[in-house]
Amino acid sequence: MNPAKLKMYTCGPTVYNFAHLGNLRSYVLADLLYRAKKFSGEKVKWVMNITDVDDKTIRNTISEFGEGSGAEELAKYTDKYYQAFLQDLEKLNVSVSDIKFIKVSEVIPQIQDFIIKLIDKGYAYRAEDGSTYFSIEKYQQDFGHYGELVGDKFLEGKKISARVKNDEYTKDDLSDFALWKAREENDGQIFWSHPILGEGRPGWHIECSVINDVAFGGEATDIHTGGVDLIFPHHTNEIAQSEAYSGQPFVKEWFHNEHMLVDNQKMSKSLGNIYALTDLEQKGFSPLAYRYLLLQTNYKQKVNFTWESLTAAQKGYGNLKNKIAKIKEGGSPTSRSQVVLPDSPLRKTDDYLQDFSSKLPTLNTASALATLQSVINAKDLSSPQKLELVAQFDQVLGLKLL
Repeated sequence: MNPAKLKMYTCGPTVYNFAHLGNLRSYVLADLLYRAKKFSGEKVKWVMNITDVDDKTIRNTISEFGEGSGAEELAKYTDKYYQAFLQDLEKLNVSVSDIKFIKVSEVIPQIQDFIIKLIDKGYAYRAEDGSTYFSIEKYQQDFGHYGELVGDKFLEGKKISARVKNDEYTKDDLSDFALWKAREENDGQIFWSHPILGEGRPGWHIECSVINDVAFGGEATDIHTGGVDLIFPHHTNEIAQSEAYSGQPFVKEWFHNEHMLVDNQKMSKSLGNIYALTDLEQKGFSPLAYRYLLLQTNYKQKVNFTWESLTAAQKGYGNLKNKIAKIKEGGSPTSRSQVVLPDSPLRKTDDYLQDFSSKLPTLNTASALATLQSVINAKDLSSPQKLELVAQFDQVLGLKLL
């Protein structure tokens, strides 16, 4: 919306445990989108929230440090997983230095102010349990499209019913959701005070609405990324809160990646098929082999992770690196202005570059990798030309090919 800078937001992790491979797929794909936008010449401001305040982080902090746990213990507990998350991103060559990370605990006053404005505008109310909820009914009266991110017929046959206080719930629960959750006994000393809202802490959904608002100065977000599992209730509720707050559209484009399966099954603790990046490393796999595996499937498709597919990806990635290493023996990357040799017109290198660039609007990385292979195997390109193209392609692929 602002031609000078594209505003991109990614729903970050809840730092109560290590990120699993399905989580990490979302961040690799967001990184791919970020790289593609930069490659096309756009200036991108990329922001990601870190949810360090929610049901799970509070529960686990108290479990580890005891009932007297406060904000200090919460920070200590969540920072361990936040640092591990950053290490995972770096191993996967996600552009960490280009991301503005904002923790929920850093914006509590802004969250409180946001909720008060929603109360003043009639979209939120404090209930008898002491918590403050968002009124879906009031939002529907004024905007009329709650749940449209799920589908046009989302509201058919549904009735707005009782309030729901849990951060996460199913799309069968069309209920007013908590913006500010009143302090409970099992919260220990983890709470914040406010003269109107009382003692408590923010609900999950309000966090992202506020961080978008803080990060982008109240302007609408251009691209908002996350997994399809976040469409409802999280992203649906973000839209409602933010539109009610500002009276303006919240997000211009939504970027949702599909689920990851493991051996064609949904990841679950009961099946013992939830893997972290360290599980791959302990078996001798490179994190970049996992990135290479992800690039072979479009973001709109479910990806089925198996150890066999990862083994094949590691072999393919290794072969790719070996081929490039052999090319390097005959030359090295040069600046764009130096790639033209007397016997090889610039038009040819531009053909490859144009072919690669044509895959980016749809993030067709499988086809982009095929273009990369074509460059490596090309008979009509010199070694310096090949390496220059590899270097440019890798700005998007992020595979550390050189």
